[in-house]
Amino acid sequence: MIGRIRQVLDRARTDQRGITLVELIVGMSLSLLVLTIAGSFLVASQKASVTASSISQNTRAASTAMNEMGRMLRAATDNPVPTGDDSQFAFQYASATSIRFFAYVNLDSTLSQPVQVQLTLDPVTKRITETTWKGTSVSGNSSYFSFPLALGATLTSTPTSKRTLVSSAVNGVAFSFTDASNNVLGTLTSPVSVTDLPNIRSVSVTLTVGSSTTDPNAVTLTNRASMPNIVMGASS
Repeated sequence: MIGRIRQVLDRARTDQRGITLVELIVGMSLSLLVLTIAGSFLVASQKASVTASSISQNTRAASTAMNEMGRMLRAATDNPVPTGDDSQFAFQYASATSIRFFAYVNLDSTLSQPVQVQLTLDPVTKRITETTWKGTSVSGNSSYFSFPLALGATLTSTPTSKRTLVSSAVNGVAFSFTDASNNVLGTLTSPVSVTDLPNIRSVSVTLTVGSSTTDPNAVTLTNRASMPNIVMGASS
């Protein structure tokens, strides 16, 4: 193809008669074909680059949020009380879009201190947030801590911190729960009952990150976090 074009151009330079109309049309057609192929290749390359970049960005965002949620969930533990009664059970609220629990994690000091954590998916804003409340030492005893409590999904107490883990979560539900026998606790529309909260032994987390539910570049991650600190506790 390139050789044919060169022949036509060489003839135009050496032949005083120039080129015929047919030869001109053929040369222009061949040039247009070459440009079309090159342009199509360039457009395809650009689309592939945009797709790869979008998938990579969604994967990084999903991985960062999933790692943090998994870290907190694996640290879930019962909160002991100074009266000698049974400890406050680790999970205080659990639904398909929100979960609140006690955890022992390293915060601002070298000591492992308890914190109350709430992970919430808001399908409207597409945000997953992590809210924490530090415990208050009971009667100056650093071994026991008290926390704001509530049966519902919301605590009225001012949190210690609140941050957004991901701002493009397009899934409608995020959490599901099972007991020690792998029985499902709660439903997609109803939270885990108060009597079943002590029996949670694993939490499955699903996270889809993208621009919409139909985004072909959306990335979905799933993770199942076991509760090593509360394997022994309430019967299931």
